[in-house]
Amino acid sequence: MNNLTIEGLGKCYYIEPPAGEAPARFSPRNLVRGIRHRLSGSTEEAVPRPDPREFWALRDLSLEVAPGTILGIIGANGAGKSTLLKILARVTPPTVGRVNGLGRVVSLLELGAGFDIEHPARENVIMNAALNGVSKTEALKRFDDIIEFAGMQEFVNTPLKFFSSGMYLRLAFAVAIKMQPRILLADEILAVGDLAFQERCLEQLERMGGEGLTVLFVSHDMEAIMRVCNRVIWLDHGRLTKDGDPEEVVTEYQNASWAQADIARSEKGRTANRYAEIMSIRLVSAAGNEVGAPDVKEPFMLRIRFRTHRGRLFVRCAADLRVRRELIFRAIDEELRELPDEGIYDAFMRIPGNFLSDVNYTAGVSLVIVRDGKDYVLVNYNALSFMGYSSDTAKMARTQRVGLISPRMEWSVEQVNAVVA
Repeated sequence: MNNLTIEGLGKCYYIEPPAGEAPARFSPRNLVRGIRHRLSGSTEEAVPRPDPREFWALRDLSLEVAPGTILGIIGANGAGKSTLLKILARVTPPTVGRVNGLGRVVSLLELGAGFDIEHPARENVIMNAALNGVSKTEALKRFDDIIEFAGMQEFVNTPLKFFSSGMYLRLAFAVAIKMQPRILLADEILAVGDLAFQERCLEQLERMGGEGLTVLFVSHDMEAIMRVCNRVIWLDHGRLTKDGDPEEVVTEYQNASWAQADIARSEKGRTANRYAEIMSIRLVSAAGNEVGAPDVKEPFMLRIRFRTHRGRLFVRCAADLRVRRELIFRAIDEELRELPDEGIYDAFMRIPGNFLSDVNYTAGVSLVIVRDGKDYVLVNYNALSFMGYSSDTAKMARTQRVGLISPRMEWSVEQVNAVVA
């Protein structure tokens, strides 16, 4: 029997037209009504506003997911990935279709969702257990296993407001996985955390998969998708485009994304023009390995991969980092770098360790391609979103307020021998 069966699922939102927009249909009656409105000086609306527009975030989706499946869900922003998880988590109801699930559904849609930072781990475990339909008695029986898996024996009585994001992650995952779910919903969270913790999570998921656990995992990190999942679906504009082997689906999805950039090859395109195109933006470790999220204690790099279609070009690179649409900094390469041959290039911006904070960031990038003294700009304003994390227990001493960046400055204290008035 399948753990999850989805039949004809769809979610429609209604978008109100902007104020002042013309009516959907013109008619003599509306014209006369408008003239009378102006002559009478009435404050009532003269002409009915157009009907709200339909936006289908998800449409005609049908799936059967067997026990033991770790299902990756990929697609561009707005493809319907998070909408699907929210429906399965009963956060939002579907417009059409139905979902049949077997057993307990546990959600990891947001790191530490439902935690109360003023209380320690024990109270938060009990509260989250109750949210998932587990009694206090049963939660206390599982408490030692949860703390051991999270590796937080020393911090059981510490309020969560003093936890680093890495500790938050470990506790959130441990609570979810020890609630013995039949279906686990995860949005990006498995791509976050240090490698040792990721491996522990994967081993646990594989073991529980053998016992019938089904995992639905949404991520923009294709490396994590291929490493974690044994089946992948690709959503595009709310519809199922492909379903199958992770490597095949991911490869086809990436090729389609690059081909779409080829279609827009003109000076008016933001990510592509006749001379070059932005292919991908990724985070990589100092060793060059792609990561879903960086450990803020360690240096890492933002990698911009781009392709040139001509030789004898030059490029100047820049990147923005934002938090909640607020610009944190803009870094511009001071050098105009030569691109002698047509081909694929990687540009790297190094971000030092102990600089970023444990918050969600959005990176934007731009390339100025110079040809015969003329500038051709490529821009991706929302190229990449990621969360900085830290498993540094030294952050236990921090206050609840966390800055948008957390640079580690040099400090010194000196005794002043002279008498200061």
